[in-house]
Amino acid sequence: MKKIHTAVTLIIIFFMVAALYICGRYENAPDRIFTGKVSAPEGEWTIDASDGVTKAEVTFSLSDRGEHEEWVLLLRSHWKNYYVRVGDETIYYRNGKRDGSVHLFDIPSGDSLTISFIGGTKDNLKGIENSEILIGDKTSMYRRIIKDNLYAALIGVLSLAFGVMCIVACLYMKAEKTEKIYRALRNLGICILTEGIWVVTDSQILLLVTQHTSIIEQISFLSFFTLPFPLLGFIKEIMPGKHRMLSVMRKLFVFNLVLYLLNYISGCDMMIIILICEHLLMTVTLLRVIWNGVNENKRHKNLKLQRVINGCVAYCVFSIIALVSFYYGNVVSYSYIYSVGIAIFIVFLINAACIVMYEQVQENANVEIYARMAYMDTMTGLGNRTAFLEENKSNAVFPGMISYIMMDANNLKKINDSLGHNKGDELIITIAKCMRAAVGQNGQCYRIGGDEFVIILKNKTAEETEEIIRQVRAEIEFADEQSDIPISVAMGYVWTDAEEKNLQELIHCADEKMYQDKKQIKENTPSA
Repeated sequence: MKKIHTAVTLIIIFFMVAALYICGRYENAPDRIFTGKVSAPEGEWTIDASDGVTKAEVTFSLSDRGEHEEWVLLLRSHWKNYYVRVGDETIYYRNGKRDGSVHLFDIPSGDSLTISFIGGTKDNLKGIENSEILIGDKTSMYRRIIKDNLYAALIGVLSLAFGVMCIVACLYMKAEKTEKIYRALRNLGICILTEGIWVVTDSQILLLVTQHTSIIEQISFLSFFTLPFPLLGFIKEIMPGKHRMLSVMRKLFVFNLVLYLLNYISGCDMMIIILICEHLLMTVTLLRVIWNGVNENKRHKNLKLQRVINGCVAYCVFSIIALVSFYYGNVVSYSYIYSVGIAIFIVFLINAACIVMYEQVQENANVEIYARMAYMDTMTGLGNRTAFLEENKSNAVFPGMISYIMMDANNLKKINDSLGHNKGDELIITIAKCMRAAVGQNGQCYRIGGDEFVIILKNKTAEETEEIIRQVRAEIEFADEQSDIPISVAMGYVWTDAEEKNLQELIHCADEKMYQDKKQIKENTPSA
């Protein structure tokens, strides 16, 4: 199954590359405008459809043009064949649907501008009626393009920022070995980037930098038709339960994408049908996600699922409004409304992803805390007996020098009995602080019993070990001077550089020395 999925993916990528290649090879684009009153010109349409073939022509006067004014024409039309003339000079001729539908033209000197639409039938005159024609000076035209498409630039920048953030976050989650969250964030990042590409390429903002609108439109369609795949991937990872319906919808989206690519490459004219299918598939998918999400949310309250549902509802509402606008011929409003709907949807998905990340980070932190607690003495923060035994497993084969310093708190039972367990705990905690202060990064400290402590030093000479012992004693003496309870310890150590180490014997030897030290301390301490 995985091989079939890979083969289908490679075939689709091949067709996508082929479609982009055909765009670049056969596009007939006018020269690019480099830089600024824009209005729809006044003119009379002459339409002849008497013989079943539509011929439409309109002529605009250029008499209001100043001597040194540079005028440009913005023409948006999905009509396959038309040409633009200034006087008797043809400045552009579109022959076929692979040329872009939106172009900017430099208008050379002349008295009149004529746009002629040829071909088609009398039943599709709406294609001419829906064309957009604007004339003005360059600066004003550019300002109008920026103003009308500022939303696309803004969404594009935000999509890039949030998309990259999601990709970075997914790489972090992969490093944390949270595969499910990694896949969810990866799909969301790709979804956001794809959405940004679609919004930008579906607008006219790129006319400011290129006239190759055929390739731009192809990228727009490809991003629109591929947008459902990362979206479905994200929803699949974030929604609980089985996802048979999502798998079925994914296959239908793949089929529709392949149908679009074959339609474009072969030159067929099924675009409207394919678009309707894509819109229906997206609507059905979102409604199904809402239905499943609401039912799941009734059983188990799920904040991230609620965010996905809210996003789907917003997307559906804006999509329906946009589709009504699209099929009533207002393509500009369709793009704007649909873009806003997708942007709101993405915001909800980002919110859901943040909730997922927070929950996962919190869970990882809890796991890490529990793991540390399993090897930590909760009173002192030192390693516990379990950690000490684990460390000894590796110390048995440690090739370098190693030292064991055994320590035992003096008078703990006496302090507990006479002053209370709080003071006994204070004694234990103070000794642990002294150990950490003296040892630092030079070794590891453990509490292995009620009043028993161990310090393990590696790659330290015997002289360095004795110096650390002196530092521990100095810290203990200083703490004793500052405290209202007697603080002292008995200590014994063993050092070895032997390759083969008998740890039991070493620890026993250090213990014996510690008990000798304890005995000596008792003998030297005057009885009360």
